Amino acid sequence: MFQPYIKWPPLSSAAKVVIALAIIAVLVVLAFFAPPEGESNNVTGDLETSPTVSITNLISTLEVNRAIDFQGVHITITQAMQATKFSNDRKPIGTYTIRVLLQTQNNGQKPIGISYDALVRLVLPNGQEVKPKYISVKPVLLPNVAQSGFFDFPTSTALPLSSLQLRFGSHTMVAFSKNEQRSQIITQALPFPPLPTRREPLPHHSHLAK
Repeated sequence: MFQPYIKWPPLSSAAKVVIALAIIAVLVVLAFFAPPEGESNNVTGDLETSPTVSITNLISTLEVNRAIDFQGVHITITQAMQATKFSNDRKPIGTYTIRVLLQTQNNGQKPIGISYDALVRLVLPNGQEVKPKYISVKPVLLPNVAQSGFFDFPTSTALPLSSLQLRFGSHTMVAFSKNEQRSQIITQALPFPPLPTRREPLPHHSHLAK
């Protein structure tokens, strides 16, 4: 069947400009509503699937599985790892890195902010305290939101993980060793118990009354 050839008239310069502006406007709208790079539709803004982390010279691991409540946030220390390098370590400081994996949960009704950088310290066997070099958990946690992350601590020598402790603030300490019963130590002034009442001895009579 013969179809007639239809020749469209050439577009004017003004029409070309209008079409170009319309295309640009559509692209701008799509870019505005699209999620930013590195984010997804989950509540934390992190990717649904985390990339595989490669570890160089893994020295030791320790299952901790201890939980505390700190400033309104429920924190569970799940595991500790020690290696010379982690592929997602953004601050390669120190000969070794001790990574403490944890989970946080805000069960309250208001956002809670914790300055982990100022409040968290790794306590070594000799009592020395090490400041974290990298913190992956977010400092502000929304209500009824959980997140997983880690603290990275630099060390100059390899250490037994069971001898380490994690301090939160001034009064809360988490011991990595399962033999320790110091998952939470709170220093507080307790009232002294009342002293027992002293009984006076009966007077001694040298003779009986007649």
